[in-house]
Amino acid sequence: MRQHLLQASSAIILVALTSGASLAQETSPTPDVVVVTSGPLGLRADELVGSNDVVSQRELEDNLAGSLADTIAREPGVSTTFFGPAASRPVIRGLGADRVRVLANGVGLIDASTASPDHAVASEALEARRIEILRGPAAIAYGGGAIGGVVNVIDGRIPDEANDDFTGRFYGGYNTGNEGETAAGRIGFGVGALAFNLEMMTRNADDYRINGDAESQILQLFEEAEEGDDHDDHDDHDDDDHDSEHGESGRVENSGLQFDTASLGVSWVADWGFIGLGVKQTDALYGIPGGHGHHEEEEDDDDHGDHGEDDDHDEHEEEVLPRIRLDQTRYDIRSELNFDSGWVERIKFSTGFGEYEHVELEGDEIGTVFDNQGWESRLETRFRGGEIWGGNWEAAAGFQAFDRDFSAIGEEAFVPPSVTEDRGLFFVERWDADSWGLEGGLRVEQRDLSANGTDLSFDTQSLSASIFVRPQADTFIALTLSSNERAPTDVELFADGAHLATGTYEVGDVGIRAEEAVSVELTARTAWLDWELEGAVFAAEYDGFIGNFPTGAEIDHLPVFAYRQVDAELQGFEIQASGPLGRMGDWDISSTLSTEYVSGSTVDGDLPNLPPLQVKGRLEAESGIHHAHVSVNWADVQNQTAPFEYKTPGYVLLGAGWTITPDWSRDVRFILEGRNLLDNEARLHTSVLKEAVPLPGRSLRLAMVLGF
Repeated sequence: MRQHLLQASSAIILVALTSGASLAQETSPTPDVVVVTSGPLGLRADELVGSNDVVSQRELEDNLAGSLADTIAREPGVSTTFFGPAASRPVIRGLGADRVRVLANGVGLIDASTASPDHAVASEALEARRIEILRGPAAIAYGGGAIGGVVNVIDGRIPDEANDDFTGRFYGGYNTGNEGETAAGRIGFGVGALAFNLEMMTRNADDYRINGDAESQILQLFEEAEEGDDHDDHDDHDDDDHDSEHGESGRVENSGLQFDTASLGVSWVADWGFIGLGVKQTDALYGIPGGHGHHEEEEDDDDHGDHGEDDDHDEHEEEVLPRIRLDQTRYDIRSELNFDSGWVERIKFSTGFGEYEHVELEGDEIGTVFDNQGWESRLETRFRGGEIWGGNWEAAAGFQAFDRDFSAIGEEAFVPPSVTEDRGLFFVERWDADSWGLEGGLRVEQRDLSANGTDLSFDTQSLSASIFVRPQADTFIALTLSSNERAPTDVELFADGAHLATGTYEVGDVGIRAEEAVSVELTARTAWLDWELEGAVFAAEYDGFIGNFPTGAEIDHLPVFAYRQVDAELQGFEIQASGPLGRMGDWDISSTLSTEYVSGSTVDGDLPNLPPLQVKGRLEAESGIHHAHVSVNWADVQNQTAPFEYKTPGYVLLGAGWTITPDWSRDVRFILEGRNLLDNEARLHTSVLKEAVPLPGRSLRLAMVLGF
């Protein structure tokens, strides 16, 4: 592992520092200015001290993969929990759940997606105008829940600028792999100083197609060995029984979905800024794949002998495939005030109120009901910068708070009703002397939790310090040292019950203290000829890493996993290069190539669900109205396994696409895309369902985008 890190860091520094000779001979084009609004200082993407990506609306449409997490998983350092096509959550550098915050315009989604991997994220990729991804600790700006990173969905639901024209954007698509249909529309218009935005989206799909069985070979062998002689007692049954045990070959059973959203936003826009209101309704119904169904006995065992061979099937339990019905109503208030003079340059305010209900259905019967009522607010003030000590100084401060009243009621409620209250203050500043500079930040937080008559309180602090240099034009190198603390969640503290989504019995620990992490990251960006190069090397040491570890015991035939704290280490790298390759006839050829790696361990062994070494490549060709691409994603075998994990085989995913943008309208695009063209079996080690739910097989997507 240390060799991987040394090689990667050497390559990054060497590329960044030695590109000057080439730059002296050829000047690279000025890059597009992309401002990352997720950072309090509102810096350009190429000026951030940390690693980041900004995914545009066009990129989201061209690479749409269903859920939000699956759509952005092609970005360096980003993976997904992939609990089927409906419930997937982003994983950044091997960290997920409550260590990665998924936000809407800077505030939380107020859903239940961090509580369990089968809970869908209440945000859609097609809602976004862009998505900003901050890789690495973002706890200064967004709290301990962002100790691994941030995915901020900028959706434009509440207009932030005047709209004198009638504008709109529509997307329609069809996927052959699951007979999926997606449609989304947005219209905007203005009436005087008022700006309106109306959006609707729907996506539905059947069970998706795969090549072979849903269950992996290693899981089938394990189950057969575990059953042992039981197979000999059922020799009279035909191959249909085998199919029912391992799922329908060629399809992932119970992976269908239906998602619908609608929203309305209105703003008062003036020279001083804007203030607006928005409301959004989300309704979803989706299956939980992976064989986590429940069983119902039609007859007592003593009665079976009285019915003869006609009722042979009664000896088998009837499986009830579970589904989830999700409903959320969300209200938002956003405003931005700009000042022409004084110490304060700008004040931004966002708040969201959410009413969320998540019902687990067993057939037509209600099993467990998850309810989450809460709000989150964020106030951010940017101070007017100026010259000081020979450099430009700028700073920002803010306050963030949220309340959450969470309950799970039913026979499978593995966590009791709880109330969580968070309050945080932060301050960041930056001093830039052009050739070099400094940046630092501090955040203090308090979290109060109560459940089962127990009240707990945690005070946490996070701080960071960075030094950056610009040894030459178009080159930026930053070294960041940070210390972050994360308070435990209600699940980690109070869990006590069967969690069928993960196939475990989970037990929390009210004695858990705050998790502490000290991390270092080296980031470098440069331009070489017409190429853009970027890389990051990172390492973190955790004091009291909170994990869900096996105990060796069993309750109700489920292995018991208990939350406890251990020391842990996490390290890795990401490298990406993109640029032109030249012309081939009338075609301009360009490419993007990236590689990423993360490794994590504790005193007891490797951390669970770590992504493997990956290489992602994309070759693009453009000529007139045509744009074509070929993409390859290679993943190595994952041998870093925690207890109760199998190693995951490597895979290769090949894709290709063709987009036509007619001359008669640059706002119209026709998209034809093929995914997993080799129809390979691929399983994500970051998914707890990797042995039962592979990635989709070969599929084609046809789509049209219309804007005006």
